[in-house]
Order: sequence, then structure tokens, then C-alpha cells
Amino acid sequence: MEHGEVQSATEHLALPLFALPEYTLFPHTLVPFHVFEPRYVSMIDHCLADRRLLVVAGLEPGWERWRDGEAPTFTIGGLGRIVSDRRLGDTRTNIFVHCIARVRIVREYQREPFRVVDARELHDDRAIDRPETVRAAADRVLGLVASLARELGSEGAALGKVLSSSDDPVVLSHRLASVVVDDPAERQQLLETTRPVLRCERLAEHVVRHLIERVPAPREGAGWIN
Repeated sequence: MEHGEVQSATEHLALPLFALPEYTLFPHTLVPFHVFEPRYVSMIDHCLADRRLLVVAGLEPGWERWRDGEAPTFTIGGLGRIVSDRRLGDTRTNIFVHCIARVRIVREYQREPFRVVDARELHDDRAIDRPETVRAAADRVLGLVASLARELGSEGAALGKVLSSSDDPVVLSHRLASVVVDDPAERQQLLETTRPVLRCERLAEHVVRHLIERVPAPREGAGWIN
């Protein structure tokens, strides 16, 4: 975690914990979940009857060695609000979750059949970098993503929608991270990055890698033509 991170005083108490393997929920994103495990169906029922809030956090590596419900999670996750729900019989539920903030889990207590946590909002530290520096880093990412969308053709339509979804570079950096980066460890690193410039720089590296993969290899014997 970078020095100078800012933690808001806003604390959310007694929230259900939705712990998922290799998953990262980014702020300012809207994501669907198909919930079928009985303990999590019960958790969703609790959320819908209460504040409709929950914390989504990824399980730490090695979670397979733990019993269900006991594997440790990363301390940084997403605070989500259930904005839509549809019950499918008695054992399954479809929900849409809007991530309204990044949070740090400050304490966790085991409660059957699901875990409950207290979490504190964790905001970006915007005091380190000048606004024009953040804007320049974001513009570079946006240009790279626009190039990637063009290379992908029809498959890049989702990227185009993200690019046009906001003018805020911080919002866009989170939304782009959610769709551009696949590796779970790298996604978690981006979520935990509290300096917008660093997040944009790391995101740019990912996009450049994607672009390089799209460039066809040179033909054998091909050379420069002056």
C-alpha cells in the first residue's frame, strides 16, 4: 500500500461478507451475481430485509486448504449495494450489485450461516499528485484503451461503453481495471492502489500488453523497407 493513503472516518458496521475466490469488486461498477450456495442465499435474504449492503472481498491464495467459511480474505474489498434482485425458486437468487466504495475490513466475527464484518471506507489519496498529472496519466490510458477497442473490432464494444461512461479519470480507472485486467492478483493490486496516477500507470501497462499480443508476428525474412 502506498504511503499517504487516506481512510475516511465513515465506518459501516455489521455488514455481511460475500467472500469469493479470485474475485475483485471495483468501485463505480455494476456487476451481476448468481447466488446458489445456501449460506449465501440466506445472506442475500438478510441483506434485502436490511440495508441491502454487503462487503465483497476476495479469498487469499491457499483458500482451498480451509474449510468453507473459514478461509481468510483480503482486507481490502468493495462495499456493494444490491440494486436489483430476482429469486429463482427456493435455492437461487440473481442480484445486481453496485459497488459504492472501496473499504478496508477492520474486524470480522463469525456468525452462522455467514460472516459479518465492520468496514471503513478507503478513498484515494489525491493530495500527492497534481490534478493535471492525474489527468495526463488517465488520458494516456484512455488513448491506449481506445486503440485496443479498435483492434478488437466488435469484441471491443464493451470497452467503448466504459470509455463513454464518465468524464472522471478516477471513476474510469476503476471501471477499466474491472474489464481489462484478468489476473486475480493484479486486479487486487489495482484495487489496493490508492494513488490514481499509479493506478493509471499500472493499468496502462496492462493495456500495452494486450496491444502487443494483438500485433501479428513479422513474417520470416521480412525486413525494413526504406
